[in-house]
Amino acid sequence: MSGKAPALKGVVRNGVVVFDGPIKLPDGTEVEVTVAPLPFTPEEQAEFEAWQGLRDDAWAMIDEWER
Repeated sequence: MSGKAPALKGVVRNGVVVFDGPIKLPDGTEVEVTVAPLPFTPEEQAEFEAWQGLRDDAWAMIDEWER
């Protein structure tokens, strides 16, 4: 087999992947599932940005100490 494998899309319902369309795969077909990143809620985004700011501040302090 050559080329890129096809991407099949769907959602998880009750722990089972349900494809967007009727897909018939024979038993024993190997698959690889790549989970799309989940978007942050506004609260999670604010917390993430606060941590990023702290990290930047910490690196700035280290840079100053090294001088």
